[in-house]
Amino acid sequence: MCRTNTHEHDVLQQIRRRSRAAVGWLDKSLYRSGLRSLSTLTLPDFLIVGAARSGTWWLASRMARHPQVYMARGEQSGEVKYFSKYFHRPLSTYAALFRDAGDRVKGEKSPHYCSLPKSRIRLIHDLMPQLRLVLILRNPIDRAWSEASTALLRNGERRLSEIEPQEVYRVLDRVRLNYSTIVDNWLECFDASQLHICFFDDISHDTESLLRGVFHHIGVDTDIDYGGFGLGEVVNRGAGIEIPNCYYTYLRGAYTGEIHELQRRFGERARLWLDSGSVNERQQ
Repeated sequence: MCRTNTHEHDVLQQIRRRSRAAVGWLDKSLYRSGLRSLSTLTLPDFLIVGAARSGTWWLASRMARHPQVYMARGEQSGEVKYFSKYFHRPLSTYAALFRDAGDRVKGEKSPHYCSLPKSRIRLIHDLMPQLRLVLILRNPIDRAWSEASTALLRNGERRLSEIEPQEVYRVLDRVRLNYSTIVDNWLECFDASQLHICFFDDISHDTESLLRGVFHHIGVDTDIDYGGFGLGEVVNRGAGIEIPNCYYTYLRGAYTGEIHELQRRFGERARLWLDSGSVNERQQ
């Protein structure tokens, strides 16, 4: 009986998720087809699409200090997550987040957007064809460990030594990202000039240049005083646990091919990721 009830519950949950997604697609399709006018909505000019644990919090909080930028915030964590978690809600509720922007350049940060399926990325393009996109790339080994360790340790509630390796490996597999696929998916729908790619290491090593590049990309002034931007502040710090050798070896094996592909695309900056043997827990 319990097993049957559990199965029924799972089926109902799946039906609810599919129904909510269908409602979301129907609402957006009315705008996409022109049956509802997008001119009545205030939609963003840019998105920070990822990646998670790659400095997106730091970047968004610095951008919010620019007088010409308006950063929308979500209900709980500050991340909007509309096109990922809250897709079932009407597009008008998303537009309402930008209503107070005035004449500022407006945007939001949702780092899991980078992993959206192409069908949803294509919808984003159809709704906002002039959108500017920002993607931060971090050493994928370090990034995966930062996300996994943060999830596993639950803000200090557990110690790594208390967690079975099988659970660690499951989480490492769950948080895996493929940057080259992410870039390809977004560029299949958007022009390359609309995607600005920057690197996590520059948050520490070339901070002002990183911000200048992003501000130039979204079309706001870059010749400003950066003294009030808190360039050295640490935001959303990770667990700060160095990668044990067994997990580093596993992640290196999982990402070596991907890093070589990224080296082909982005040069030496990506190759150096294979020389890094420990996690860098600066701004997360």
